[in-house]
Order: sequence, then C-alpha cells, then structure tokens
Amino acid sequence: MASAPTDSRHRSFLLASLALALAVGMACSLTGPQDVGPQGWWDGFGPVIPHDSFPADCTLCHEGSDWNTIRADFQFDHEAETGVPLEGAHAAAQCLRCHNDRGPVAMFAARGCAGCHEDVHLGLLGPECADCHNQENWRPSEQIEKHARTRFPLVGAHVAAACWQCHPGSEAGVFTPVDTRCESCHQSDLQRAVDPDHLASGWTSSCERCHIPVAWKGAGFHHSFWPLTGAHAGADCSACHAGGVYAGTPRQCVACHLDDYLNTNDPDHQAAGFPTTCNLCHNTSGWEGADFDHSFPINGGPHGSLDCSDCHPSPGSFAAFTCIDCHAHTQPDMDDKHSDVNGYQYNSNACLNCHPNGRAEDD
Repeated sequence: MASAPTDSRHRSFLLASLALALAVGMACSLTGPQDVGPQGWWDGFGPVIPHDSFPADCTLCHEGSDWNTIRADFQFDHEAETGVPLEGAHAAAQCLRCHNDRGPVAMFAARGCAGCHEDVHLGLLGPECADCHNQENWRPSEQIEKHARTRFPLVGAHVAAACWQCHPGSEAGVFTPVDTRCESCHQSDLQRAVDPDHLASGWTSSCERCHIPVAWKGAGFHHSFWPLTGAHAGADCSACHAGGVYAGTPRQCVACHLDDYLNTNDPDHQAAGFPTTCNLCHNTSGWEGADFDHSFPINGGPHGSLDCSDCHPSPGSFAAFTCIDCHAHTQPDMDDKHSDVNGYQYNSNACLNCHPNGRAEDD
C-alpha cells in the first residue's frame, strides 16, 4: 500500500514526459526540416560537415543575416562538380542526408545503396536493391514478373494475394523462404473439403493434380482412364464413387447403369439377351436414341423410319431376319418380276445386290 503514491507519481511523470515529447515533436515537425530546402540547414540536424575545403567567401552560399539561410540564387551542379548525378528522389534529398558528420561520403557511397539505406530485408533478398527498387521511391516494381523467376510463379488467384499471406513478416520487409507446396498455405481449405472428403480419401498433398490456381471450385482432375464426356461431365463424383471410395471403382457401364438396363422394355434388353456392354448402342449424351450398328441396311429408304418391332414382332426375338421374312414374295412373283435378271437367286443377299437401300426402284 505504501508504494501506491510512488506508482501514481511515476505514472504522472510518464504521462507528462509523453505529452512534452509529443509537443516537441509537433513543434519540430511544424518548424523543422520540412521547411528547409535540399541545400538548407536546420539546427535540429546538429553539426554540419567541416567547411575547411570550402571557399573563404561565405557569401557564395549564405545570406548575410544568418548561417541557416542559403542564397536563393545558389546553384550546385552535383554531376558536374562531383561526377555523381542525382536522379529521382535523390535530386530532392537534403544534402545533409549524405554529407554529414558520420564520415567521408565516399566511404558510404562505395557500399552502394546499403551505405545510406538500412537493409530491412536482413540480407534475405540479396545486396542489389535495384533488383526491386528504383530511385523514384522505395515501392517495388514488376514483382509478378520477378516472382516468375522463383520456385513459385504467381498465376491465377495468387497474383492478387497479399505478400504476407505466404510470407509472414513481409509487412516489415522480412521475406523468409517458405514451403511452396499447396498444403503449406491451404490447410484450412483441405479441412473444409468434404465433397468429396479429402482427408478421408487420403488426399492431403499435391493439390495441383486436381486444382488450378484460379479457384478451388471446379477441380480439374484429369480423368484420363475414364474420360468424362456428355452426361458424365456434369455428374457428381459420388454418383460413381459411392461412399467416397475411389479405389477399385469398376469401369463397366452396367456397374452404374444396371437399373437402366433392367427397366428398358422397348425393346426389352434382358428378355432379348442384349449384352451389358451399353456402349455398343448408347453414348454418354443420353440413353435415348441408341445408335445400334445395324448390319442390315436400314439407313435411308423405307427402313429408316421403322420401329424395331416392325421387323422383330416377337417380343425378345432379335434373331437374324432376311428380306423374304418381311417381303413375302412367292416363286411365281419373283419369276414374273425378275425374268430379265439373269442368274437371280431367291435370298436376301441377292435382293441387296440390286436394292442396297431397300427401295423397290433401286437397280
């Protein structure tokens, strides 16, 4: 309890000191170096460089009233006098930023940018500031292009990502090397991926096998062993990979479409003994409009508009048929109509020789 007054006085002293520092700082900022030109001087800067080598005629630079004011017509061609041109922000910098009591400016100039500018990158980005910065300002330029020469080129959504999202500490200029694997940054996305469940399936690395840097949605898995075309392209993974099980998924159509096979009755696939190799007649666009490769010429002519049952009237009976089965010609009819056909035979092969499209007028 006895220390309470001391603590109170200590806090009051700190507050008063802080207020005084702020007041002095504000006063300095209002009357200080921002009112001084590049060649000017302010007593807050402290000692200036020795003038031993300067001309003895002070009026060449100074006004007569004080030592702080430089003549309005004073000019100094830095490039002509020293061989060092001042470009960009350096042209507007105060002389005392480089010429002060720290030592000969040549000693610092020999170090390059590091002679005057602290390396906030702690040496992690190399000694050449000009690789990222120019003399206009410190804002780095062309970083996307430069990043392309690293282990991780920035494309897609990564282009718009803030540096600190991958490089913690980059806000202060510290760019420590980072792991370039997707999962090193995207653990939270991995945890949320439940359709399908990535963790349960063991998909915890090599995200680029399915995803591209544009977005997580619309994964681009290369389904090479079973191309996803037609209706398969829009199907959910779970439609074929039930329960999130991907290993050992059968590739035969009937493995997923057995119900479609059993419920088809026009014609009845099961009764007719049709094979379960659905792709013989169907494609991935849809079940309707099966494209069966009918060896009998039904494309074009009167056969093209027939239903299967017109030639195969017995349910489930798709045995081979001949022209004579549907076109009940008798021997006299054939003799009468084909008397001028030398060597005709009474069978389908002979009919197709003259009627390849099933038209009576074909010859």
